[in-house]
Amino acid sequence: MSHPRFQDDVIYQVYPRSYQDTDGDGIGDLKGIIKRLPYIEKLGATAIWISPCFRSPMEDMGYDISDYKSVDPIFGTDEDMDLLIEEAGKRGIRIILDMVLNHTSKEHPWFRSARSSLDSPYREFYIFRDKPNDIQATFGGSAWEWNEETKDYYFHLYAPGQPDLNWDSERMREALYDACNYWLDKGVYGFRLDVIENIGKDVDRHILQNGPHLHERLHELNHRTFGRKEESIAIGECWCADTESRMLYTNPEREELSMVFLFNDWGAFHDPKYGKWRCRPFDCRTYRDIIYERQETDPAKSWDTIFWNNHDLPRALNRYGDLRYRKECAKMMFASTLFLRGTPFIYQGDEIGMINGSFHSIEDYRDIEAINHYQILQDMGMSEREAMEALASTARDNARIPMRWNGRKGYGFTSGTPWIDGGKDDPEYNVAREEKDPSSILAFYREAIRVWKDPLYRELVRDGAFEPDYLEKGDWICYTRRIGERRLRVFANFSSRTCEKPDIPGTILLHNYEDISEEFRPYEIYVTTL
Repeated sequence: MSHPRFQDDVIYQVYPRSYQDTDGDGIGDLKGIIKRLPYIEKLGATAIWISPCFRSPMEDMGYDISDYKSVDPIFGTDEDMDLLIEEAGKRGIRIILDMVLNHTSKEHPWFRSARSSLDSPYREFYIFRDKPNDIQATFGGSAWEWNEETKDYYFHLYAPGQPDLNWDSERMREALYDACNYWLDKGVYGFRLDVIENIGKDVDRHILQNGPHLHERLHELNHRTFGRKEESIAIGECWCADTESRMLYTNPEREELSMVFLFNDWGAFHDPKYGKWRCRPFDCRTYRDIIYERQETDPAKSWDTIFWNNHDLPRALNRYGDLRYRKECAKMMFASTLFLRGTPFIYQGDEIGMINGSFHSIEDYRDIEAINHYQILQDMGMSEREAMEALASTARDNARIPMRWNGRKGYGFTSGTPWIDGGKDDPEYNVAREEKDPSSILAFYREAIRVWKDPLYRELVRDGAFEPDYLEKGDWICYTRRIGERRLRVFANFSSRTCEKPDIPGTILLHNYEDISEEFRPYEIYVTTL
């Protein structure tokens, strides 16, 4: 039986601004990613997803694109991208670009023309109305911005500098397909599609996600771009999708997307009033039930994305773990979900146990969402101190601090001043130190990925039946992957408590403590095979 290549991928996400700086300006660049390709290869990744590096005024850190076909100078040149694709390919690593198709920057030539005149040929590329309705922007305030030149309003679901594209326009869609094909023809593997569930919106009916034409547009996007390339990949970011609706995106017969990122596990802990900015305490049973439900859907119609972190989320070790057991917890979290059915995604720094940044004032933040919500949260009833505490635990900048390559000034990330700092050097958790320790988080990640790829277990992990176990244990993640009599089993204690050890039969493939105990220790995990 043949399988799409992406079902055997391990995808490593790079936030280029914070990964590796080679010219001392404090901002990571494409040459930095090239420099670190040996490291990424040794980790075991087969593809790199790169957050936006297209030309942009950076109001939303690159998610406001002003030129889809050009690398922003702060990251390097178009030739640097060509070289990255080539050099990664030599190592068996493919490049996935972050493509933003819901909106552009207000500095994009299309929008500059569209807002300048009612007669602009690009007027239909965007959403203009004479009167605004009451839709609120995700980053705060009204989603409508006055445009003086044409005496009307344009729609922006995010920042005012990110006007939404009008997917009802065939000419606009053709222009986007041309941009996607430009990169596909250069040899990129495919795309991570930012907030793709929004492209079917109907603003007059207040429908922002999962609009009536969403899936026909995804089908067309597939056929006109990545679907025409053998083995290409398309990963949708879908904040409002759930286990059931995921199959509308991922069923191969529908010819839409390869995978989607679901966030229903993250959203399960949001506060009713303040949303993500004040989360309820983590409960393993709730989390486990959500990810188990995704595993029990029809495998022919769905393929999951397995991840804990990305550039939009605070670090999972802070959110779900116990930093008293940082090393054990980091290993357990990775291995406990690695053997589920799906493609694993590793966000830069996961593999060395990176945690949230440390920000002491609102001036330390760089993200427009955090800066805006500092005041919004106070307007909603939080004190100034509570608003700062909310940002400290949930703001996106927590995940965007520089990669810790060593414990020296600049973290080995830059010889200059980092564009964002995020606090202490954290000398015990960096690549240089982890490389020297055979029991490190990094060493564990490499070994876990080696096991995941091992031909002895690859079929079990990709195709095996999923059988949950120990469901009465609220703080455990335990399951079996089975094909006939062949089994791979995972036993994880997702708590800081020591408890009675379960029966753990078979050969141990992975274990996150240096000795074997008669007890089930905090955040302990065993992966075994029979």
